[in-house]
Amino acid sequence: MSRIKAYLAYGWAFLAAPLVLATFLGMDSLPRGLVAVTGLHVHPIYTGGEVARTLDHGPYETRVHRPVFDGLIGPRSHGFIQIQWCPTDANLPDLIAEQIDFDADGTSDFQIRLNTKTNEAGLAAFDGRVLSIEEVVTVGNTRIVRVNLKRR
Repeated sequence: MSRIKAYLAYGWAFLAAPLVLATFLGMDSLPRGLVAVTGLHVHPIYTGGEVARTLDHGPYETRVHRPVFDGLIGPRSHGFIQIQWCPTDANLPDLIAEQIDFDADGTSDFQIRLNTKTNEAGLAAFDGRVLSIEEVVTVGNTRIVRVNLKRR
């Protein structure tokens, strides 16, 4: 009886070894594939929402994300819009001054002046829904700013 148990144990180890090997080798792609199958995604509060439009300025581009008011149950009264400046060459210019139309109605809603050396940003609001700037975040050579908004 003990010989049968030993053969079963060795057989199980022999059969399980490829499964363990495949699991460790697939650690990069396997979790992404499993999450993609379920349809789960990271909440826009953490990612900044989907990119609504990209403005090309030559040495850099501006990515304007969609306004995020998503809440757990429904839309919240306050949200934000994320603006991202990504260099297409090596670095961003020292000073960026850009007017943003976040609701795509043809008129600028606010202007941001960003000093990329000191990471200081100033905001001039042209719309009553625009409240303030949270902070400037640096990721590599990219600068990210979230502008707080209130819903209509």
